[in-house]
Amino acid sequence: MTVTYLAHSGFLVEWDKFYTLFDWWKGELPPLDPCKPLLVFASHSHEDHFDPRIFKLPEAYPLTRYVLSHDIRLAPRRWERLGMTEEIFSRVTSMRVDSVYQTEAAGEALSVRTISSTDAGVAFLLCAEGKLVYHGGDLNWWHWAEEGKQYCNNMAANYRRAIEKLAACVRDEAADSGCAPVVDAAMAPLDPRLEDAFGMGVEHLLKNVAVRRLFPMHMWGKYDWIERYCRAHPADADKLVRITGDGERFTI
Repeated sequence: MTVTYLAHSGFLVEWDKFYTLFDWWKGELPPLDPCKPLLVFASHSHEDHFDPRIFKLPEAYPLTRYVLSHDIRLAPRRWERLGMTEEIFSRVTSMRVDSVYQTEAAGEALSVRTISSTDAGVAFLLCAEGKLVYHGGDLNWWHWAEEGKQYCNNMAANYRRAIEKLAACVRDEAADSGCAPVVDAAMAPLDPRLEDAFGMGVEHLLKNVAVRRLFPMHMWGKYDWIERYCRAHPADADKLVRITGDGERFTI
């Protein structure tokens, strides 16, 4: 499996038989094999996670399909502005919170589960080819101290609840597929804007969900904060991928 960090929260994952593209907002998409299916995911409607240009991808990659969060509105009156057609719309699967989508890509079974975000939309857990891949979207422990104690307490409870749900989904997918109950590649926010609280979400995730490799995202280009996290949490250091810039590729 190859993971390409595009930019911000955007990733391209190349599986054996197909591709998955997550939250592509900016960054250059590398050339892809047009004969392999491309499944495009958008976790929510924020402009740094959803860009309507994804609907142009079938022009180069005819086997493109879409799995989008329910908050991305695709009413026919918006199609022209989004660059959509009825045929493109027929390729879209919209997913609500806590739902399961069973499909296939190039004959390979693919299961997609959603977990509620602590901001907008959903996070995704995928299972295929004996592997588990997680993309958190904006699911994070958003500890904004200036919002007050009640907000922070509610955020802590909501985030813990979401990670409990993720852990349960990992166990369920492992039991259904026979794979190990370990997320092979997890993509989760490590946002420097949270200052001293920037690592709370990643720390709690790694304490409660088995993860082989974690790809930090939503860093606004401040990649040195990955090392800052590793220095503060040395037990997690071997799991974090040291991203240093857009377009980097990693094999796991």
